Amino acid sequence: MDGKNVLSSSRRSNESQSPANIHYKTSAENIVRRACFCLACNTTGSYIDFSELRMTLEQNATDGDTEIVLFAQGGDVGLDRLEITAPNGRAVAKFDGDRRGIGIREFLLESAEPPDLDVVLASFPEGEYSFTGRTVTGDCLRGTASLSHEIVPPTELRTPEEEEVVQIDQLVLSWNAVAGVERYVVELNNENTGSEMTFEVFPPTTSVAIPAHFVQPDSEYQFAVGTKTANGNVTFVELTFFTAP
Repeated sequence: MDGKNVLSSSRRSNESQSPANIHYKTSAENIVRRACFCLACNTTGSYIDFSELRMTLEQNATDGDTEIVLFAQGGDVGLDRLEITAPNGRAVAKFDGDRRGIGIREFLLESAEPPDLDVVLASFPEGEYSFTGRTVTGDCLRGTASLSHEIVPPTELRTPEEEEVVQIDQLVLSWNAVAGVERYVVELNNENTGSEMTFEVFPPTTSVAIPAHFVQPDSEYQFAVGTKTANGNVTFVELTFFTAP
């Protein structure tokens, strides 16, 4: 494994979900709501920045589902309120917590995963999303994150093959190159023990030899590779293989 081409990373496993019912508000209602939100934050009208904001599109080409991932991180003081507004003025997420507690500092939200890509894209249009938060001490946070619908095609996995039985000292993960990829996200999960290995590989690398001490014999594994763009969007393909006893 070439250490110069590998960075650590992580991704949560996807579960099938049904599309959520969405309540659409008019632009006027959203303007009034946001104004009330700001007045509830403080009386100075000043804001501080979020530590990190991110919105990405994640697609599983094998399962045929797509989700939007939203990430927000505040400062040292926890938040008791968070609202995310789409470019069209519709609130897509809202959190109201207990102001008497210590608050929540970090939010990782995932949309439902309907099989219809157009439904996902219509629910989360491209553009700049507004994030507004309030800390338990009454300070306001404000920031934006852009969502792009641009993705690159999935790769094709080369080795191992689907349901192949592999010797643990001969495991090489490989896939085909894809144009326009910023990096590849490689996952190797042991379905028997629940252990997961995830790393990112930069082109032109399209194969990684896994040392035997990282692999368990007589086990079922899931191997996945995601083609990731510079905007953070990623498309995964996956397969199952087995290790010999």
